[in-house]
Formats: sequence, structure tokens, C-alpha cells
Amino acid sequence: MPYGWVGRILKVDLTDEKIETEDTMPLAERFIGGRGIAAWISWREIPPHIDAFDPENRLIFMTGPLTGTLAPASGRLMVCSKSPQTYPNVRYTRSCMGGHFGPELKYAGFDGIIVYGRSSSHVYLWIEDGEVEIRDAEHLWGLDTFETQKRLIKQHGEGTQVCCIGPAGENLSRIAVIQSGIENAAGQGGFGGVMGSKNLKAIAVKGSGEIRIAYPEQLIELWNHVKDLRPPQPSAPPNQKACSMACAARCSMRIFRRSTGEVLAAHCCSPGVRLKPQDEGFKVELLCDKYGLNRWEISWMGFRKDSWFRKAKAAGEFSEEDFGMPFNVDDPKFWIELLRKITYREGIGDALSEGMLRAAEILKKSKDYIPHVAHGFAAHWDGHYYGWPKYPHWLVSALMWATDSRDPLVHGYAQEIARWYGYGSGPLKIEEIEEISERVYGSRLAVALDSDYQYKAQPTIWHQHRDVIKDSLLVCDQMGFPLVYSEKGYGDTSVEANLLYAVTGIKKSEEELDRFGEMIINLERAIMVREGRTRKDDESVIPYFKKPDIDGISLDTAKFARLLDEFYELRGWNKNTGRPTREKLEELGLKSVADELEKLGLLG
Repeated sequence: MPYGWVGRILKVDLTDEKIETEDTMPLAERFIGGRGIAAWISWREIPPHIDAFDPENRLIFMTGPLTGTLAPASGRLMVCSKSPQTYPNVRYTRSCMGGHFGPELKYAGFDGIIVYGRSSSHVYLWIEDGEVEIRDAEHLWGLDTFETQKRLIKQHGEGTQVCCIGPAGENLSRIAVIQSGIENAAGQGGFGGVMGSKNLKAIAVKGSGEIRIAYPEQLIELWNHVKDLRPPQPSAPPNQKACSMACAARCSMRIFRRSTGEVLAAHCCSPGVRLKPQDEGFKVELLCDKYGLNRWEISWMGFRKDSWFRKAKAAGEFSEEDFGMPFNVDDPKFWIELLRKITYREGIGDALSEGMLRAAEILKKSKDYIPHVAHGFAAHWDGHYYGWPKYPHWLVSALMWATDSRDPLVHGYAQEIARWYGYGSGPLKIEEIEEISERVYGSRLAVALDSDYQYKAQPTIWHQHRDVIKDSLLVCDQMGFPLVYSEKGYGDTSVEANLLYAVTGIKKSEEELDRFGEMIINLERAIMVREGRTRKDDESVIPYFKKPDIDGISLDTAKFARLLDEFYELRGWNKNTGRPTREKLEELGLKSVADELEKLGLLG
């Protein structure tokens, strides 16, 4: 058995009730794991123009070689598929889930699961130490995510890990999540709806196997090294357990409801807890998790001060007649009833279950009040609704948003500048941040306050590659890996390569891993292009970023167009179409991908 990987990927055809396995290692040698392997499987197996709810769509659960080990923040699992949430067209994208399901899957003998087809009845998967069964789930259908997990754990024993959908996923909501435990979910992408479309209620897994580690002592040293570089979040109580295995960040907070003993995992997507009375606000947030609804989408729908409902109501867009009940976004009773309607597609909830943008079309409401950035996803580290990062740093966020398939959850640039410089309120001076920029990105202009549009494509590309590496190994994006955590402001950019070596014995330099990241970015771009992605889609971010930020600064359309040109040229893509060229794809070992795109007339 190899080090790090456990050697098999499970393939489940729900239509024909057929279970097969595929050897992990031929894929791992090229694509490592997680996001990398999932992208190749998507290219290989998902027809480009099918709907997300088509039985032929693949729902891919993929771990990485670090998952289930002592590697810091490695309790992760990638979920990838055609996404019903993406807008205006259904596109392939990804979500990442923490917790203990990913590690347990490896202990049970599998590096990943590919689910396809559609069962003729409601089922769940039971996986135990290499054995797999498709089991009846009629007794689970209709239950919320917490009760579903409770019953499966009672049935299969303590230590069983479960990921499942709630009634929102059963009813094919485009904003339905896949929940695991009380604190973790594959939240973005609407993959709970994909799971529901396959009549798959849950996957329960239990394992007693092991993951072989090449150099255990070196791994322990690296854990301590990262722990020293990356202290826990200030909001995390000293003795609080993390939500995921091997987490060193503890970014999630727990809120306890003493009256019932219930626990809510609260973070930036939990503004509903501010509703009064707070006990009822707690209940509203908990209902999102139980129903299996995307808390981020719901929060921008109406919880936040700049949310759709609040702005639209002020403009006279919504009334009580639309909702069939008193319209008061500050009243928990309104939300308790509305969440039920969204989940079960009743009244206005039927439209809202499609997500904000599609709902606006169905309800014939203006989209102007929706905090939508691009591709069907709401504001996130874009420098406008949050106010962080500030200009010119949000230009990097704009480029990431423009060229991704979802909200680009890349904390390493914007969040670290906000955390450590804090625009004058942080522990580091901008001159110190500039020194870090010189070492990491090659120029101070990547972060300098007076840099305008200069040198913004380079840090975008660097972080996109590092994001792929983290998503393939797999480790949490919140871990950095540290750029500015140490006393002098410079962390350790070699951590990923060192962790890969300690766990697998495979030695790769930072440059080799960055090259791998570039390959997967190009593979994912090829998937997008085959689905119809163009430069025009990338430019769809412009209207959002033209809105003034907190300091009144707007995107300059002409300068951003030139910045996109620079980005495409650095990527080796055609700057008129945004498509990868044959030269670049072959350079990265993707000749077969270039051949397919050429056959379709889609090469750059």
C-alpha cells in the first residue's frame, strides 16, 4: 500500500446498482488528489452540456494524501460536480467540507467516491472497511440532516461518520448543501440538490484501517512548526475543540443554547443569530443546517444589513402579498416560516429555492439589489460589501472572481493583508508587507498602496496555484499556508511541499508544486471552455466592481480590460477568447485535452 493514499476510488452506479473500484495511484501520480483528481474525472466523465440534475452528472467526493493524517488542517474533503447554483448556466465547480467524514472514508479503504446515475428508490450508501452496500433509505427520506445522522449512527454504531442531505436537497433546491456533523457542509454549489436528484439521502462510513506515513517524526515536527506560525483565531476559546480533524486554526465558534442543549457552529455566515430575541435567532440559523440550506446564500438574501430583501423592500420591490405573511426581516418568525417555504417549495419559497438570481427572474423583481458578484455567487472577500480588502488590493479579488467558477475562497492574499496590515490598524507596517511581497510575488507593487493596476495579475496567479495545491493535498484554505504569520511577517511557503514529502515520501519542490497548480488551473479552464466559458463571462464581474467601494473607488473598465489581457498572456491563453492554447496545454502535459478542444473548435 502506498504512503498517504489508501489506493482505491469507489465508483457507484445508482441506476444499475453497480459498485466498482478504480486504482487511485495512476491518477495520483499526475493529479495528486482532491481537486486535482476530481478535475480529471470531470473532464473524463461528465458530458459538457448536461444539466446538473441529469443522472449522467457525476457527484465526486475526493480526499487527498494528507487527509486523515496529522498534517495540519487536513480533515478535508472536496465535493465536485456540475453545479445547479452556478448562473446563468449550469457549470462544473467545487466545494470543500471539513469535519471527520473524509478521514473516515480513507480509514474505510477509499480515497474517493464517484456517484452517478439515479436510483429508482430512496437509498443511502453504507461503507465499512472496504465493503459497500446500497441500502434502502425510505425511513430516512424527509428527515432533517441532524436526525438523519443521529439514526444512522445509532444503526451502525459510534464512530460512524455521515454526510447527508435534508429536505431542501430532497426537493432539488439549487442552494441545498451536503451536511456532515453539526458544523460542516459542502455549502456552495447546490450539491445537496445533485445528491437529491440521484435519490441518494446519505453516505455513512466506518473504518478501522490505517494510513501509512513515510516519515512520522518529520510530520510531527511540521505540525509543531505550523502551530507556532499559525496561532488559533482570537475568537476561539482556549479549550474549544476544532470542527475538523487536525485543525490548528479553529476559525469556527460554537454557540450553545442552554434551554435545549443544542449547538450552532457560527462564523461569518451566521448573522441570523443577531435576530431578537437571540434564542429565536439561534433557531433560525439552526433551521438552515437542519433543512440543508446554504447559510451564505440565505444570509445575503435577508439577514445582512445590505441584503437583497432589505434593499429591495426600501425600494418598494417586495410586499406582504409576495410572501403571504407579514414581511419583517428582523422578525425570527418571518424567517422560520420562510425557510420552511423555501425548503418545501411552497409559495414564494418555490422561486427562492432556485437561488436569488433565478428567483428574481421568476418573480420579475430587479436584480440590482442582489449582492451578486459573478457566476451565481454572492459577495465574499471582494472589497465592496465587506469593505475588506481595500483598493488596490481588491483588484486581485476581482481577477480571481473573474476567472473562477465560483466565489474564490482564497484567503492568502486579501485576508492576510487585512489581518496583518489592517490599513493602519494591524501589527505590521505596509513597508513590511511590501518586503514579503517582494520575496513571494517578485515585486512590492503587488501590495503597495499606490500601485494602482500594476502587478496584480502575478499575485492572482500565485494564489490560484497555491489554492489548487491546498485543495489537492488536502488542507484547509484558512491555513495559508502562512505568508505573514511569523514575528517578522514572513511565514513558510514550503510547508505544502514538506508535508507532501513527510506523508508520502514524494519529494517535490515548491516550483514543481506550483507547476502542478498551473496544470490543474488549465484543466479546469478547459472544462469551463468546453461548457461554453468565454472572456465575456470573465468580464461579467465588471458591473459589480464598478460600484464604489467603501472609499468611493470604482473599477476602471479600460484598465481592468488591460489587466485581464496581462493575466491571459501570463497564463498562456488567447487574450481575445480566454481559451488555453495548444502550446500551453502540451507544455503542461495535457495534449489529450488540447486535442479534444481542437476537435470542438475551442482552442485558444
